Amino acid sequence: MCGRYVSPDDRAIEQYWHIGARNSRQWIRRYNVAPSTQVPLLRLNDDGELELDGARWGLIPTWWKKPVPPTFSFNARSEEAASKPMWRQAIRAQRCIMPALGWYEWNEHQQVRNRAGRLVNQPYYHHATDNGMLAIAGLWSSWVGPEGQQVLSCALLTRDAAGPVAAIHHRMPVILAPKQFDLWLSPSTSSEQVHSAIAISREDFEAYPVTTDVGNNRNDYPELLQPVEPA
Repeated sequence: MCGRYVSPDDRAIEQYWHIGARNSRQWIRRYNVAPSTQVPLLRLNDDGELELDGARWGLIPTWWKKPVPPTFSFNARSEEAASKPMWRQAIRAQRCIMPALGWYEWNEHQQVRNRAGRLVNQPYYHHATDNGMLAIAGLWSSWVGPEGQQVLSCALLTRDAAGPVAAIHHRMPVILAPKQFDLWLSPSTSSEQVHSAIAISREDFEAYPVTTDVGNNRNDYPELLQPVEPA
């Protein structure tokens, strides 16, 4: 499960994906993005242009009837997305990219004491070996709530962990390579091409231990990324 990540600001996103001002919106850099909050999202608009939008992290399918959004809908297992009702519609034609600079994962085999003195799993920060931009494969949905409000929401796809990441956690986000961006975003991409993009997603990552303060989503500052001595 990937439940926290670092998101870039709008300028970094615009420069990397060559998005014009009219298809963008303002975002500040976040160091501890948590589910149910608003996150930057890239998708194609009705004119087929790449657009930077904002969405609730935690997908609400269009058919959802309850007034309260579903819980734990911020991660979608890529192996099951095509068959599960929660993700089935989105994986077919509502795919997006969630820009990121890295993500956090907790090592369940390594425990440390937090500021309260309680034993917790050691958090690690994962990033590209070149410290560059990450394109997390995502799904989006547009839901109309009980008061008539329209809510854009999203979820990130996960896969079996590979490389150094696997030593820390058994799952990781699906990170797309640049050559896969257009294919992933196009609503006309076949299911076979979607599965292929997931299968050959990036594995060039590094990780290091960080402060347990990242466990509190009210903490959102650059010092969270400082390496700490492993337990």
